[in-house]
Amino acid sequence: MGREADMANLAGLAIGSGKQPETITWLVLDGGVILPGFVSVAYQMQNAEDGLCAEEIHLQLRGSQEEMDAFVGQVAHVLRGAMREDVPERAYLRLYSSALKAEVYARILKARFELKPHHLSSKIMGSFTLLINIVRESPFVGAERRLEIYNSGGTGNAQGLRLYNHDDAYIGHDNWFSVSSAGLNLRQNCPMRLELSVPEDGVSIGDVHLGSLMMHEPMAVPAMNLEAENGSGGTTMLDSRASNGRFQRYNWSGTGWASLGSWNLSSMMVSRLAAHRVKPILRLHNPVSENGVKLRFLLRQQEKNVFESPVCYLEPAKSAQLFSSFGLGASDLPMLNYSAGLTLLLQGMQTTGSTSLDVDDILLLPQKGYRAFQSLNGLVANSSLIDDAWWKLSWSRYNGEELKTHLSLGGWLVLMPGVEQRFYVFMSDLNQMSPIDLSLRVKAWYRPVVVMP
Repeated sequence: MGREADMANLAGLAIGSGKQPETITWLVLDGGVILPGFVSVAYQMQNAEDGLCAEEIHLQLRGSQEEMDAFVGQVAHVLRGAMREDVPERAYLRLYSSALKAEVYARILKARFELKPHHLSSKIMGSFTLLINIVRESPFVGAERRLEIYNSGGTGNAQGLRLYNHDDAYIGHDNWFSVSSAGLNLRQNCPMRLELSVPEDGVSIGDVHLGSLMMHEPMAVPAMNLEAENGSGGTTMLDSRASNGRFQRYNWSGTGWASLGSWNLSSMMVSRLAAHRVKPILRLHNPVSENGVKLRFLLRQQEKNVFESPVCYLEPAKSAQLFSSFGLGASDLPMLNYSAGLTLLLQGMQTTGSTSLDVDDILLLPQKGYRAFQSLNGLVANSSLIDDAWWKLSWSRYNGEELKTHLSLGGWLVLMPGVEQRFYVFMSDLNQMSPIDLSLRVKAWYRPVVVMP
Protein backbone atom coordinates (compact mmCIF):
# COMPACT_ATOMS: atom_id res chain seq x y z
CA MET A 1 0.00 0.00 0.00
CA GLY A 2 1.05 3.61 -0.24
CA ARG A 3 1.85 6.52 2.07
CA GLU A 4 -0.66 7.53 4.74
CA ALA A 5 0.20 11.17 5.43
CA ASP A 6 -3.22 11.91 6.91
CA MET A 7 -3.34 8.97 9.29
CA ALA A 8 -3.69 9.84 12.98
CA ASN A 9 -0.42 9.01 14.71
CA LEU A 10 -2.20 7.44 17.67
CA ALA A 11 -4.73 5.28 15.84
CA GLY A 12 -4.69 2.01 17.73
CA LEU A 13 -1.20 2.62 19.16
CA ALA A 14 0.11 -0.44 20.99
CA ILE A 15 3.46 -2.00 21.88
CA GLY A 16 4.38 -5.62 22.49
CA SER A 17 6.93 -8.40 22.15
CA GLY A 18 6.54 -11.90 20.81
CA LYS A 19 7.49 -14.33 18.08
CA GLN A 20 4.82 -13.18 15.62
CA PRO A 21 2.89 -9.88 15.83
CA GLU A 22 -0.39 -11.67 15.11
CA THR A 23 -0.10 -13.64 18.38
CA ILE A 24 1.21 -10.94 20.75
CA THR A 25 -0.66 -9.82 23.88
CA TRP A 26 -0.41 -6.06 23.33
CA LEU A 27 -0.20 -3.16 25.73
CA VAL A 28 -2.79 -0.90 24.07
CA LEU A 29 -2.07 2.80 24.59
CA ASP A 30 -4.85 4.21 22.42
CA GLY A 31 -8.37 2.81 22.47
CA GLY A 32 -7.76 0.00 24.91
CA VAL A 33 -8.61 -0.79 28.50
CA ILE A 34 -7.29 1.96 30.81
CA LEU A 35 -4.80 0.48 33.23
CA PRO A 36 -4.33 1.86 36.78
CA GLY A 37 -1.83 4.72 36.77
CA PHE A 38 -2.08 5.44 33.03
CA VAL A 39 -3.48 8.86 32.03
CA SER A 40 -2.57 9.61 28.40
CA VAL A 41 -0.09 9.03 25.59
CA ALA A 42 1.56 11.30 23.02
CA TYR A 43 3.36 9.96 19.96
CA GLN A 44 4.54 11.64 16.79
CA MET A 45 5.96 9.67 13.87
CA GLN A 46 9.27 10.87 12.43
CA ASN A 47 10.70 10.64 8.93
CA ALA A 48 13.09 7.80 8.25
CA GLU A 49 16.84 8.04 7.92
CA ASP A 50 18.64 5.06 6.37
CA GLY A 51 15.50 2.98 6.80
CA LEU A 52 15.14 3.67 10.54
CA CYS A 53 13.00 6.05 12.60
CA ALA A 54 14.09 7.47 15.98
CA GLU A 55 10.95 8.42 17.93
CA GLU A 56 9.56 9.19 21.36
CA ILE A 57 6.47 7.90 23.15
CA HIS A 58 5.35 10.10 26.07
CA LEU A 59 3.28 8.31 28.73
CA GLN A 60 1.55 10.50 31.33
CA LEU A 61 1.12 8.57 34.58
CA ARG A 62 -0.65 9.45 37.83
CA GLY A 63 -1.31 7.36 40.88
CA SER A 64 0.31 5.68 43.81
CA GLN A 65 3.91 4.60 43.73
CA GLU A 66 2.79 0.98 43.54
CA GLU A 67 0.52 1.66 40.54
CA MET A 68 3.20 3.54 38.66
CA ASP A 69 5.85 0.93 39.43
CA ALA A 70 3.50 -1.76 38.15
CA PHE A 71 2.77 0.15 34.95
CA VAL A 72 6.44 0.87 34.25
CA GLY A 73 7.16 -2.79 34.84
CA GLN A 74 4.47 -3.70 32.32
CA VAL A 75 6.02 -1.36 29.74
CA ALA A 76 9.43 -2.93 30.32
CA HIS A 77 7.89 -6.38 29.88
CA VAL A 78 6.15 -5.62 26.57
CA LEU A 79 9.36 -4.04 25.18
CA ARG A 80 11.61 -6.89 26.33
CA GLY A 81 12.30 -7.88 22.72
CA ALA A 82 14.08 -4.55 22.14
CA MET A 83 15.62 -4.07 25.60
CA ARG A 84 17.06 -7.49 26.35
CA GLU A 85 19.40 -9.69 24.35
CA ASP A 86 18.55 -12.89 26.23
CA VAL A 87 15.01 -13.28 24.87
CA PRO A 88 14.21 -14.90 21.48
CA GLU A 89 11.33 -12.49 20.83
CA ARG A 90 11.00 -9.26 18.87
CA ALA A 91 9.37 -5.99 19.88
CA TYR A 92 6.82 -4.22 17.67
CA LEU A 93 4.87 -0.99 17.43
CA ARG A 94 1.28 -1.45 16.25
CA LEU A 95 -1.01 1.08 14.56
CA TYR A 96 -4.24 0.94 12.58
CA SER A 97 -4.00 1.53 8.82
CA SER A 98 -7.01 3.18 7.21
CA ALA A 99 -5.70 2.14 3.78
CA LEU A 100 -5.50 -1.54 4.66
CA LYS A 101 -8.40 -1.33 7.12
CA ALA A 102 -6.27 -3.48 9.38
CA GLU A 103 -3.55 -3.32 11.99
CA VAL A 104 0.06 -2.87 10.84
CA TYR A 105 3.34 -3.48 12.62
CA ALA A 106 6.87 -2.02 12.67
CA ARG A 107 9.72 -3.76 14.44
CA ILE A 108 11.31 -1.87 17.34
CA LEU A 109 15.06 -2.48 17.33
CA LYS A 110 16.01 -0.45 20.42
CA ALA A 111 14.10 0.98 23.39
CA ARG A 112 15.01 2.74 26.63
CA PHE A 113 13.18 4.66 29.42
CA GLU A 114 13.86 7.96 31.10
CA LEU A 115 11.93 10.47 33.20
CA LYS A 116 11.02 13.59 31.27
CA PRO A 117 12.87 16.56 32.89
CA HIS A 118 11.05 18.44 35.67
CA HIS A 119 8.45 15.68 36.22
CA LEU A 120 9.01 13.74 39.40
CA SER A 121 6.70 11.44 41.31
CA SER A 122 5.65 12.16 44.88
CA LYS A 123 5.69 9.61 47.62
CA ILE A 124 1.89 9.42 47.89
CA MET A 125 -0.07 10.49 44.79
CA GLY A 126 2.17 12.02 42.13
CA SER A 127 2.46 12.19 38.38
CA PHE A 128 5.25 12.15 35.85
CA THR A 129 5.87 11.58 32.16
CA LEU A 130 7.68 8.40 31.22
CA LEU A 131 9.66 9.03 28.04
CA ILE A 132 10.26 5.95 25.87
CA ASN A 133 12.91 6.39 23.18
CA ILE A 134 12.60 3.85 20.36
CA VAL A 135 14.40 3.09 17.13
CA ARG A 136 12.17 1.19 14.74
CA GLU A 137 12.21 -0.01 11.18
CA SER A 138 10.57 2.52 8.87
CA PRO A 139 8.02 0.33 7.03
CA PHE A 140 4.84 -0.88 8.65
CA VAL A 141 3.61 -4.25 7.45
CA GLY A 142 0.24 -5.92 7.69
CA ALA A 143 -0.66 -9.46 8.60
CA GLU A 144 0.73 -12.19 6.40
CA ARG A 145 -1.39 -13.15 3.37
CA ARG A 146 -1.22 -16.30 1.25
CA LEU A 147 -0.26 -15.76 -2.39
CA GLU A 148 -1.86 -17.61 -5.27
CA ILE A 149 0.92 -19.05 -7.41
CA TYR A 150 0.62 -21.05 -10.62
CA ASN A 151 2.41 -22.71 -13.52
CA SER A 152 1.31 -24.88 -16.44
CA GLY A 153 0.21 -27.54 -13.95
CA GLY A 154 -2.34 -25.23 -12.28
CA THR A 155 -2.38 -23.57 -8.86
CA GLY A 156 -1.52 -26.55 -6.66
CA ASN A 157 -3.37 -27.48 -3.47
CA ALA A 158 -3.12 -26.98 0.29
CA GLN A 159 0.28 -28.72 0.27
CA GLY A 160 1.60 -26.32 -2.36
CA LEU A 161 2.42 -26.26 -6.06
CA ARG A 162 4.71 -29.01 -7.32
CA LEU A 163 7.89 -28.02 -9.16
CA TYR A 164 10.24 -30.30 -11.05
CA ASN A 165 13.90 -29.87 -11.87
CA HIS A 166 13.32 -29.16 -15.56
CA ASP A 167 10.97 -27.39 -17.95
CA ASP A 168 10.20 -29.24 -21.15
CA ALA A 169 7.25 -29.65 -23.52
CA TYR A 170 5.10 -31.68 -21.10
CA ILE A 171 2.31 -29.93 -19.14
CA GLY A 172 3.23 -29.61 -15.48
CA HIS A 173 6.92 -30.36 -16.09
CA ASP A 174 7.90 -26.93 -14.79
CA ASN A 175 10.79 -25.62 -12.74
CA TRP A 176 8.99 -22.30 -12.24
CA PHE A 177 5.98 -20.64 -10.67
CA SER A 178 4.40 -17.26 -11.34
CA VAL A 179 2.58 -14.72 -9.20
CA SER A 180 0.81 -11.56 -10.27
CA SER A 181 0.37 -8.58 -7.93
CA ALA A 182 -1.84 -6.65 -10.39
CA GLY A 183 -5.01 -7.16 -8.34
CA LEU A 184 -3.46 -6.62 -4.90
CA ASN A 185 -3.38 -2.79 -4.98
CA LEU A 186 0.26 -2.60 -3.88
CA ARG A 187 2.47 0.47 -4.15
CA GLN A 188 5.52 -0.74 -2.26
CA ASN A 189 7.72 -3.79 -2.54
CA CYS A 190 6.43 -6.33 -0.02
CA PRO A 191 8.52 -8.94 1.84
CA MET A 192 7.79 -12.52 0.82
CA ARG A 193 7.96 -15.80 2.66
CA LEU A 194 8.53 -19.01 0.72
CA GLU A 195 8.18 -22.55 1.97
CA LEU A 196 9.90 -25.24 -0.12
CA SER A 197 8.87 -28.75 0.96
CA VAL A 198 10.13 -32.16 -0.07
CA PRO A 199 7.15 -34.45 -0.77
CA GLU A 200 6.66 -37.63 1.23
CA ASP A 201 7.92 -39.69 -1.71
CA GLY A 202 10.65 -37.20 -2.63
CA VAL A 203 14.43 -37.48 -2.81
CA SER A 204 16.46 -35.41 -0.34
CA ILE A 205 17.46 -32.01 -1.71
CA GLY A 206 20.93 -30.46 -1.50
CA ASP A 207 21.74 -27.08 -3.07
CA VAL A 208 18.88 -24.94 -4.38
CA HIS A 209 19.07 -21.87 -6.63
CA LEU A 210 16.08 -19.57 -7.07
CA GLY A 211 15.82 -16.51 -9.33
CA SER A 212 12.97 -14.31 -10.51
CA LEU A 213 11.97 -12.64 -13.77
CA MET A 214 9.91 -9.42 -13.72
CA MET A 215 7.31 -8.56 -16.38
CA HIS A 216 5.63 -5.16 -16.37
CA GLU A 217 2.92 -5.97 -18.91
CA PRO A 218 1.22 -9.05 -20.37
CA MET A 219 3.60 -10.55 -22.89
CA ALA A 220 5.15 -13.73 -24.11
CA VAL A 221 7.55 -15.03 -21.46
CA PRO A 222 11.00 -15.72 -22.89
CA ALA A 223 12.15 -19.33 -22.78
CA MET A 224 14.72 -19.36 -19.99
CA ASN A 225 15.43 -23.08 -20.43
CA LEU A 226 17.50 -23.92 -23.50
CA GLU A 227 17.39 -27.57 -24.51
CA ALA A 228 20.83 -28.53 -25.77
CA GLU A 229 19.39 -30.44 -28.73
CA ASN A 230 17.55 -27.32 -29.94
CA GLY A 231 20.84 -25.59 -30.74
CA SER A 232 23.37 -26.25 -33.45
CA GLY A 233 26.39 -28.49 -33.09
CA GLY A 234 26.90 -31.87 -31.46
CA THR A 235 25.01 -35.14 -31.80
CA THR A 236 21.54 -35.70 -30.36
CA MET A 237 21.24 -38.70 -28.02
CA LEU A 238 17.98 -40.23 -26.76
CA ASP A 239 17.50 -40.92 -23.05
CA SER A 240 14.26 -40.78 -21.04
CA ARG A 241 16.22 -39.48 -18.04
CA ALA A 242 17.07 -36.29 -19.95
CA SER A 243 14.94 -33.17 -20.18
CA ASN A 244 12.62 -33.59 -23.18
CA GLY A 245 14.04 -37.12 -23.59
CA ARG A 246 17.23 -35.96 -25.32
CA PHE A 247 20.69 -34.59 -24.64
CA GLN A 248 23.50 -33.37 -26.85
CA ARG A 249 26.97 -34.92 -27.08
CA TYR A 250 29.91 -32.74 -28.07
CA ASN A 251 33.25 -34.32 -29.02
CA TRP A 252 36.38 -32.29 -29.67
CA SER A 253 40.16 -32.48 -29.60
CA GLY A 254 43.02 -30.03 -29.42
CA THR A 255 44.09 -27.67 -26.66
CA GLY A 256 42.55 -24.39 -27.89
CA TRP A 257 39.02 -23.08 -27.45
CA ALA A 258 36.54 -25.13 -29.50
CA SER A 259 33.02 -24.03 -30.42
CA LEU A 260 30.62 -26.72 -29.23
CA GLY A 261 27.03 -25.51 -29.63
CA SER A 262 25.03 -22.35 -30.21
CA TRP A 263 21.47 -21.15 -29.59
CA ASN A 264 19.57 -18.24 -31.08
CA LEU A 265 18.25 -15.71 -28.55
CA SER A 266 15.37 -13.98 -30.30
CA SER A 267 14.86 -10.23 -30.54
CA MET A 268 11.85 -10.58 -28.26
CA MET A 269 13.84 -12.50 -25.65
CA VAL A 270 16.73 -10.03 -25.56
CA SER A 271 14.27 -7.12 -25.31
CA ARG A 272 12.29 -8.73 -22.46
CA LEU A 273 15.50 -9.38 -20.53
CA ALA A 274 16.93 -5.87 -21.02
CA ALA A 275 16.56 -5.05 -17.32
CA HIS A 276 17.80 -8.43 -16.11
CA ARG A 277 20.98 -10.34 -15.58
CA VAL A 278 21.02 -14.10 -16.02
CA LYS A 279 23.08 -16.80 -14.35
CA PRO A 280 23.56 -19.80 -16.69
CA ILE A 281 23.30 -23.20 -15.02
CA LEU A 282 24.45 -25.90 -17.43
CA ARG A 283 23.26 -29.42 -16.64
CA LEU A 284 25.52 -32.27 -17.72
CA HIS A 285 23.66 -35.46 -18.45
CA ASN A 286 26.84 -37.38 -17.65
CA PRO A 287 29.30 -35.49 -15.41
CA VAL A 288 32.93 -35.30 -16.47
CA SER A 289 35.47 -37.41 -14.61
CA GLU A 290 38.65 -35.53 -15.50
CA ASN A 291 39.99 -32.21 -14.29
CA GLY A 292 41.01 -29.35 -16.55
CA VAL A 293 37.87 -28.99 -18.69
CA LYS A 294 36.86 -25.34 -19.08
CA LEU A 295 33.76 -23.76 -20.59
CA ARG A 296 32.73 -20.22 -21.48
CA PHE A 297 29.84 -18.50 -23.22
CA LEU A 298 30.13 -15.94 -25.98
CA LEU A 299 27.41 -13.57 -27.14
CA ARG A 300 27.54 -12.86 -30.86
CA GLN A 301 25.71 -10.24 -32.87
CA GLN A 302 26.06 -9.58 -36.60
CA GLU A 303 28.68 -12.37 -36.71
CA LYS A 304 30.94 -10.64 -34.18
CA ASN A 305 31.69 -11.42 -30.55
CA VAL A 306 30.19 -8.77 -28.27
CA PHE A 307 30.67 -10.50 -24.89
CA GLU A 308 32.81 -13.22 -23.36
CA SER A 309 31.81 -14.73 -20.02
CA PRO A 310 34.26 -15.60 -17.26
CA VAL A 311 35.61 -19.13 -17.54
CA CYS A 312 33.77 -21.93 -15.76
CA TYR A 313 36.05 -24.75 -14.59
CA LEU A 314 34.01 -27.94 -14.65
CA GLU A 315 33.77 -29.76 -11.34
CA PRO A 316 34.17 -33.52 -11.82
CA ALA A 317 31.34 -35.81 -10.66
CA LYS A 318 28.91 -32.86 -10.51
CA SER A 319 26.10 -32.42 -13.03
CA ALA A 320 25.19 -28.75 -12.42
CA GLN A 321 27.85 -26.29 -13.59
CA LEU A 322 27.30 -22.68 -12.51
CA PHE A 323 28.51 -19.70 -14.52
CA SER A 324 28.89 -16.09 -13.41
CA SER A 325 25.86 -13.90 -14.13
CA PHE A 326 25.82 -11.44 -17.03
CA GLY A 327 23.45 -9.20 -18.98
CA LEU A 328 22.49 -9.48 -22.63
CA GLY A 329 23.66 -5.99 -23.49
CA ALA A 330 20.29 -4.29 -24.01
CA SER A 331 20.17 -2.32 -20.75
CA ASP A 332 21.77 0.75 -22.39
CA LEU A 333 19.30 0.91 -25.28
CA PRO A 334 16.27 3.26 -25.31
CA MET A 335 14.01 0.31 -26.26
CA LEU A 336 11.92 2.38 -28.69
CA ASN A 337 12.08 -0.74 -30.86
CA TYR A 338 12.92 -4.34 -30.18
CA SER A 339 16.55 -5.08 -29.48
CA ALA A 340 18.49 -7.07 -32.07
CA GLY A 341 18.75 -10.79 -31.33
CA LEU A 342 21.88 -12.61 -30.20
CA THR A 343 23.61 -15.94 -30.61
CA LEU A 344 24.70 -17.71 -27.44
CA LEU A 345 27.82 -19.76 -28.19
CA LEU A 346 29.26 -22.42 -25.88
CA GLN A 347 33.00 -23.02 -26.13
CA GLY A 348 35.15 -25.63 -24.42
CA MET A 349 38.83 -26.21 -23.73
CA GLN A 350 40.52 -29.36 -22.47
CA THR A 351 44.05 -30.49 -21.71
CA THR A 352 43.93 -34.12 -22.89
CA GLY A 353 44.02 -35.29 -26.48
CA SER A 354 40.23 -35.33 -26.85
CA THR A 355 37.13 -35.23 -24.70
CA SER A 356 33.37 -35.61 -24.77
CA LEU A 357 30.72 -33.51 -23.10
CA ASP A 358 27.06 -34.52 -22.64
CA VAL A 359 24.87 -31.45 -22.13
CA ASP A 360 21.20 -31.83 -21.23
CA ASP A 361 20.00 -28.22 -20.97
CA ILE A 362 20.91 -24.70 -19.87
CA LEU A 363 18.80 -22.65 -17.46
CA LEU A 364 19.34 -18.90 -17.83
CA LEU A 365 18.40 -18.21 -14.22
CA PRO A 366 17.10 -14.62 -14.00
CA GLN A 367 18.62 -12.44 -11.32
CA LYS A 368 15.96 -9.80 -10.55
CA GLY A 369 15.67 -11.55 -7.24
CA TYR A 370 18.14 -14.32 -6.43
CA ARG A 371 18.54 -16.72 -3.53
CA ALA A 372 21.08 -19.53 -3.23
CA PHE A 373 20.66 -22.19 -0.53
CA GLN A 374 23.86 -24.10 0.12
CA SER A 375 23.26 -27.48 1.70
CA LEU A 376 24.71 -28.31 5.11
CA ASN A 377 22.99 -31.67 5.62
CA GLY A 378 20.15 -31.61 3.08
CA LEU A 379 16.40 -31.36 3.12
CA VAL A 380 14.81 -34.77 3.62
CA ALA A 381 11.31 -36.00 2.73
CA ASN A 382 8.49 -34.34 4.71
CA SER A 383 10.67 -31.39 5.67
CA SER A 384 10.48 -27.74 4.60
CA LEU A 385 12.95 -24.95 3.89
CA ILE A 386 11.49 -21.56 4.90
CA ASP A 387 12.83 -18.24 3.63
CA ASP A 388 11.29 -15.15 5.26
CA ALA A 389 12.25 -11.73 3.88
CA TRP A 390 10.53 -9.81 6.69
CA TRP A 391 12.25 -11.75 9.44
CA LYS A 392 15.43 -11.83 7.33
CA LEU A 393 15.89 -15.47 8.31
CA SER A 394 15.93 -18.82 6.57
CA TRP A 395 15.53 -22.10 8.41
CA SER A 396 14.11 -25.59 8.03
CA ARG A 397 11.35 -27.51 9.79
CA TYR A 398 11.09 -31.28 10.29
CA ASN A 399 8.69 -33.18 12.56
CA GLY A 400 7.56 -29.88 14.07
CA GLU A 401 11.09 -28.85 15.05
CA GLU A 402 13.35 -26.15 13.62
CA LEU A 403 16.85 -26.78 12.33
CA LYS A 404 19.44 -25.31 9.95
CA THR A 405 19.91 -27.41 6.82
CA HIS A 406 21.09 -24.70 4.40
CA LEU A 407 23.08 -21.48 4.32
CA SER A 408 21.32 -18.73 2.36
CA LEU A 409 22.90 -16.17 0.05
CA GLY A 410 21.55 -13.30 -2.03
CA GLY A 411 19.02 -10.53 -1.54
CA TRP A 412 15.71 -11.16 0.21
CA LEU A 413 12.76 -11.81 -2.09
CA VAL A 414 10.05 -9.16 -2.49
CA LEU A 415 6.68 -9.02 -4.20
CA MET A 416 6.75 -6.08 -6.61
CA PRO A 417 3.66 -3.93 -7.23
CA GLY A 418 1.76 -4.14 -10.51
CA VAL A 419 3.90 -6.78 -12.24
CA GLU A 420 4.01 -10.49 -12.88
CA GLN A 421 6.99 -12.28 -11.38
CA ARG A 422 8.15 -15.71 -12.45
CA PHE A 423 10.43 -17.62 -10.09
CA TYR A 424 12.72 -20.36 -11.43
CA VAL A 425 14.21 -23.12 -9.27
CA PHE A 426 17.16 -25.42 -9.86
CA MET A 427 17.99 -28.26 -7.44
CA SER A 428 20.69 -30.82 -6.75
CA ASP A 429 20.57 -33.93 -4.61
CA LEU A 430 22.95 -34.81 -1.77
CA ASN A 431 25.39 -36.38 -4.27
CA GLN A 432 25.67 -33.13 -6.28
CA MET A 433 23.63 -34.62 -9.09
CA SER A 434 20.68 -32.76 -10.66
CA PRO A 435 18.28 -35.31 -12.17
CA ILE A 436 15.20 -33.91 -13.86
CA ASP A 437 12.77 -35.72 -11.54
CA LEU A 438 13.84 -33.96 -8.35
CA SER A 439 10.81 -32.13 -7.03
CA LEU A 440 9.62 -29.68 -4.40
CA ARG A 441 6.30 -28.24 -3.32
CA VAL A 442 6.23 -24.48 -2.90
CA LYS A 443 3.91 -22.13 -1.00
CA ALA A 444 4.22 -18.34 -0.83
CA TRP A 445 3.01 -15.49 1.38
CA TYR A 446 3.56 -11.74 1.55
CA ARG A 447 3.05 -8.88 3.99
CA PRO A 448 1.54 -5.64 2.59
CA VAL A 449 3.68 -2.57 3.31
CA VAL A 450 2.44 0.85 4.42
CA VAL A 451 4.77 3.86 4.55
CA MET A 452 3.95 6.39 7.29
CA PRO A 453 3.92 9.32 7.82
